Amino acid sequence: MAFVICTFFSATAFLAVELSEDKLVYERLIKDADELIVRHQQNMGGSLWDDNFFVNEQIPEIYRHLSDGVHEVKIDGHETTVLMRRVGTNTYVATSDTSDFELTEDAIFVAVIAGFIASILLALGMGLFLSRRIVAPVTELASAVEQNEDCSQLPLVEQQNEVGLLARAFANRSRQMQQFLADEKLFTGDVSHELRTPLTIMLGAAELLEVRLQNEPDNLAVAQRITRIANEATERVSALLLLSQSPETLKGTLLSLTHLVTREVDRYRQMLDGKPVQLRFSHPSEEVWVNARGELAGIAIGNLIRNACQYTEQGVVQVTLATDRLIVEDEGAGLPENVRTRLFSRNVRGHGKEYAGSGLGLAIVKRVATHMGWQINYEPRTSQGSCFTLRFLSAPSHDIYVAES
Repeated sequence: MAFVICTFFSATAFLAVELSEDKLVYERLIKDADELIVRHQQNMGGSLWDDNFFVNEQIPEIYRHLSDGVHEVKIDGHETTVLMRRVGTNTYVATSDTSDFELTEDAIFVAVIAGFIASILLALGMGLFLSRRIVAPVTELASAVEQNEDCSQLPLVEQQNEVGLLARAFANRSRQMQQFLADEKLFTGDVSHELRTPLTIMLGAAELLEVRLQNEPDNLAVAQRITRIANEATERVSALLLLSQSPETLKGTLLSLTHLVTREVDRYRQMLDGKPVQLRFSHPSEEVWVNARGELAGIAIGNLIRNACQYTEQGVVQVTLATDRLIVEDEGAGLPENVRTRLFSRNVRGHGKEYAGSGLGLAIVKRVATHMGWQINYEPRTSQGSCFTLRFLSAPSHDIYVAES
């Protein structure tokens, strides 16, 4: 910015000097020449400049080749401004020695250039000074915030200036966010703990019913379904508890994705009873393993399959497992354009009864995938329906296993 301003100022100074030359030299020379020409034509005689006004054959040889107008000629190291004018059959030349003015002009130009260089050097010095006083502290503060240091350890908090004000604002905001996250973790942990007790009682009662209803097949099926749902609810509660923890504190176990996806597919086949929809599952002949937490993987995969089954009224729901991804395709109504950009946000769903739901399923999938370092993508199908791809990106190559069944 200093360079641009100094350049503009210097250019203005140069222009001012040139305009001064026009006013002080050229215009004065033209005015005096006009008066001398009139006096000559009126035979008044005399001259304002005895040695600087020439007519016809009086004109020195050095000026005779010049065209009409004002010229600058250097003679013996002296700068001379020459006005050549032809009026009728007469030729007139008026001259003015401008050596002193040219020296003054050169001195002004040198002063402007020196001022320009000095201004740039001053700007650099002030820039370095300000960077140490302002930019460096801000950078230090940004680095501390990025490293997630404790609020009380943030630098510059005690300074009584703008940087200190910014540091205190960061510290206050960070303190609020840390408190909010701590409260969220406590709430999730408390809810999970309180739900486990009734779920454990429910599961025990259901298992007892299974034992007592061995001779009543119809009622036994109901008891088994209660047991299965209670187990699923227990897994979901455990998954919620895991989500409240930092990802780096969680250690995955060797998990069979083939078995987990098969279980989720079988679980949601019941949703298709009475609907002309086929749920298909294809996977490699070898079993696919990944290093992950089964509770979290089950939530992500289960929500994708459930959504596909829920929003498909007829056709096929295709679940495809590969060594590095899971693809869930359906032939449902698809997703409207207005929700695709914020698809994985909470409470986002299409309008109409075909999109009935809480709008939380995909948001939960996204949160779980991010927690595990996976990636979830959506693509509309060319004909109808949706295609979701869950990529297992976080696990390095040695953490994904393919073993013979």
